[in-house]
Amino acid sequence: MKCMLIRSDTGLRGSTPADHDAWTKFKRKLETMKPGTWMRLEWSRPRNGPHHRKFFALLSLVAENSETYNTTEKALVAVKLAAGFFDPFVDPKTGEIIQIPQSISYDAMDQDSFELFYSAAIDAVLQHILPTIDRETADRLLDMVIEGWG
Repeated sequence: MKCMLIRSDTGLRGSTPADHDAWTKFKRKLETMKPGTWMRLEWSRPRNGPHHRKFFALLSLVAENSETYNTTEKALVAVKLAAGFFDPFVDPKTGEIIQIPQSISYDAMDQDSFELFYSAAIDAVLQHILPTIDRETADRLLDMVIEGWG
């Protein structure tokens, strides 16, 4: 079970009704557990949501302005590779070194790491993928994409 929690004046609560239901069920489970019962728990502090959305706006910008990377999935791989966010890997058939993009999932990177990645990503996009767009134009276009999602 997963849920997103937020700290309020009265304690923790779910960030959505579904998250709150999951949190309530979890608290009940804790209260009714018998001594000696095991439970595995994982937790993380989520990244800055607006910053995460801005990155996905960047991927949309790439997809909309590139014939080669014309989907957000292709754009994501291209941006990771251009930003140097990959692990080298030896292809067992050819012996060639290939690049395997690293994960940017919430579990794989905290906000500080994501900020470094985002900075490298936007620089890479403007230098290698969409070199005809300058930083000021890119920032304006990203803001427009995000507003369109609202």
